[in-house]
Amino acid sequence: MRNRIIIIGALVLIAYVIGTRTGRVEVKNRESVGHQIVRLWDDPRARRRRRKAAARAEKKAKKALREFRR
Repeated sequence: MRNRIIIIGALVLIAYVIGTRTGRVEVKNRESVGHQIVRLWDDPRARRRRRKAAARAEKKAKKALREFRR
């Protein structure tokens, strides 16, 4: 029983560490905040996510409007 608790605790710790590190954005040293924002805005992955989110929001808005008009 004690070994299981230790193993579960170790797995939780590993998952926590991995989870906290994956969401980080690499920031170069001595880079201004404005430059960071521009760099992140121009990132191709971020552009794709924004485009997909806008398309999803538009689709849901159209669906809600159709439901409202019935």
